[in-house]
Amino acid sequence: MFRNIYFDMLGSISDGVYYVGLDRKIEYWNKGAEILTGFSADDAKGRACHEVLRYEDEAGNLLAAYEHPAVLCLQSADTVVKSLFLTDKNNEKRYVEEQASPVFRGGRIIGAVSVLRDNARVFSAVEAHIKNHRKDRFVPICAWCKKIKISENSWEQIEKYFTDEGFGVFTHGMCPDCAEKIFEKKVYLESYQNISKAISSSLSLNEVLNLVVTNAVKVMNVKASMLRLLNKETHKLEVAAYQGLSEKYVNKGPVDYDRSIEDALSGKAVSIYDITSDSDAKYRLEAESEGIRSILSIPVKLKKEVIGVLRMYTAEPVKYKDEDLKFMAAIAEQAAIAIVNARTFETTVSRAKEYLRVFEDVTKAVSSTLRLNEVLNLIVKKLPEVMKLKAATIRLLDVTGHKLELAAAYGLSEKYLGRGPVDTEENVKEALQTRPVAIYDVGTDQRIHYQKEAMEEGIKSILTLPIIARDKVIGVLRLLTDTPRHFTDEDIAFSASLAEVCGTAIENARMYEQLQKG
Repeated sequence: MFRNIYFDMLGSISDGVYYVGLDRKIEYWNKGAEILTGFSADDAKGRACHEVLRYEDEAGNLLAAYEHPAVLCLQSADTVVKSLFLTDKNNEKRYVEEQASPVFRGGRIIGAVSVLRDNARVFSAVEAHIKNHRKDRFVPICAWCKKIKISENSWEQIEKYFTDEGFGVFTHGMCPDCAEKIFEKKVYLESYQNISKAISSSLSLNEVLNLVVTNAVKVMNVKASMLRLLNKETHKLEVAAYQGLSEKYVNKGPVDYDRSIEDALSGKAVSIYDITSDSDAKYRLEAESEGIRSILSIPVKLKKEVIGVLRMYTAEPVKYKDEDLKFMAAIAEQAAIAIVNARTFETTVSRAKEYLRVFEDVTKAVSSTLRLNEVLNLIVKKLPEVMKLKAATIRLLDVTGHKLELAAAYGLSEKYLGRGPVDTEENVKEALQTRPVAIYDVGTDQRIHYQKEAMEEGIKSILTLPIIARDKVIGVLRLLTDTPRHFTDEDIAFSASLAEVCGTAIENARMYEQLQKG
């Protein structure tokens, strides 16, 4: 009787509730779970939880079976909470929270009970509360410049105010009304649209940069234009693209920080500099020989970070209208977006190609040799090279399956390698449960036992991955850095794939050794 009451209670809960045994198969599935997922109890029961609940993380990556909250709960015997994107039976996505809790009997875990909650309901309630709270407030705003008053003597740009209030990060575009008022010349709007289109349709950095300087000359009716980008390592402005200038003038030498450059790098919208009136200008004679009279400098910045300077050169003094300067500031902002996107794309493609090359090298070695040490040493040597790491190690479980022994290492001193066993470290224990473990700061993370030795060795971050062969963990692969590093999902996925190759190599070599002995 009481059992039926409990089932009726669970069935009446609006949140989804389900139960899995140690085999990860669903044994109970309430009405709330049916509504949330679209799968009936008959659809779900008897199937593994990861077969019914199709999860993606915030990056859009499909969640592996071992990453599901209920599975993690069974492995750790502890409560696991995750917010994920759930694809229901109708292929519609919902943002949900799953909380999986262990179920014990006689001191031993026998299963896990999970509660699924639709986050959209929670967010809607919070959003409604915030809206109602904000509706009752008075926000003093300047009727002329639209700045917001934040204190008695302090006013703030409206974009910054709304960003700080949590309304998103603002970037500047242009509405049709403003385009008609500000861009009296049709060519302004056309050029702005062309540059924006190039940014969205091309990831070629050179193409976008050349488009910016070409349109600056065309639209502003100036003699020439040049785009210089800031090199963060050398702290110098380097030529990225130019139009209308001779190579002799472009290559005249490094640009000192004249007044216009200083203004632009400090973030000022625009600075007009008459080089002929500055007797101390380093390249005054070269400018006069080139036919340059005035220089207009505009900061190229994304959000608050200045990444370069766009300069325009005139043969005669020019008095720019406010509309002209606003247009060039908008173009410079679009250029900044293009540069950052192109750089990110090129870095990603380059890293992906290098990852693929290293993966091919390792897999080729695995298929061409059965010498275990050769393959292991190749992996620990190649990984630091391609992933910009300090070192890498491979430790394998001994014949008892309880003790890890060092099998290969690269980039570490003998003193550090001989510091003692790592079997009891929490991050190693987690890895042996088939979970990659990333530690950002070894100096403060309590999961590292040898913190002092790690700091003396110059180690800052560690990624520990399980080495699996035939669905069984046989060791761990560790990647170590000498600078603090947040390992990306791409880094972890690539390293995990190499750890899998490592597992295959070990298994093949061990089988070969057994055949030789036989």
